[in-house]
Amino acid sequence: MSADPLDLKGAATHFLHTEGPRGFLLRYALVYGVFGLFLQAVSLWTQAPIYEIYVRVFAENDGDFTPYMDELSAVSAQANLGSLIMLPISLALWAVFEAASQRRYIRAEGFRLALGADEGRLAIVGLIWFALFIIGNLGLLLAAIIPGLIVGLVAGAVAGFVIGGIVFLAGFVVALWLFARLSAASALPVRDNQIRFFESWQLTKGHGWRIAGSYFLLFAAFLLLSLIVYAIVIFVAFALLAPAIDSSAGGETANAVLSVMGGPGFWAPISILMFLVLMMQSVFSHALGGPAALIVRRRTVEGGMTLTDTFG
Repeated sequence: MSADPLDLKGAATHFLHTEGPRGFLLRYALVYGVFGLFLQAVSLWTQAPIYEIYVRVFAENDGDFTPYMDELSAVSAQANLGSLIMLPISLALWAVFEAASQRRYIRAEGFRLALGADEGRLAIVGLIWFALFIIGNLGLLLAAIIPGLIVGLVAGAVAGFVIGGIVFLAGFVVALWLFARLSAASALPVRDNQIRFFESWQLTKGHGWRIAGSYFLLFAAFLLLSLIVYAIVIFVAFALLAPAIDSSAGGETANAVLSVMGGPGFWAPISILMFLVLMMQSVFSHALGGPAALIVRRRTVEGGMTLTDTFG
């Protein structure tokens, strides 16, 4: 079993020190990047009519959407239908990669993708997370807006905004702690071969803030890397589009920009950059499972019993 300590650093970097065959993280990232790029391409295809209107709005009409609202409403309905079709596919892919990630942590397996019992159980876990995400976001917004409105009516808009912001930040910290307490929900089905979502609460008892702190470190590192990488992507995209913008005028600008975006000289380098972005995201996604998985393995071994006995 991994000797990573149960401190912030040990939990946050556990994904780098797992047992099992070598090369897991690279294979995981490469395959994740391929599937992710495919999903991005399909999403771009379904949303292409909307993006085309946005290009024309800014290239032809200085950002004024008013003349394009009817056209935008018409294509939005079709694009949103395509996006809804992608939801079950996205859930299935999340379950497949999450299962591979947790098998690495819990069973020390090498990288493999499958469609089996692990993936089915994790798909249900994903649906539970989605429901909690919707409920949590709604509750957080209401918890921030209602006190802010009350204080705003009594003491002014600035005071209301400050109070609302403070409540929102406090609620976000609590939400992160709750997420940490339930974070073993993906590890337990792989370890116990049963869906044990809320049993994670008892298992992570005494480790909630430690797990939350490790998530904060991971999010901070990911945010910093994302800012750098996306800045590079945006810079390259503008550099590739600049000739079309500079050499075109009036209504022809939009057509010139769209023509460049449709050519391999634009989408090939952007696709390579996005592939690297998706690989980075996959490492972050896998890393998020590390702290809770470390707790699961430690608590099971230290207790000298199975998780089924622990929660029986």
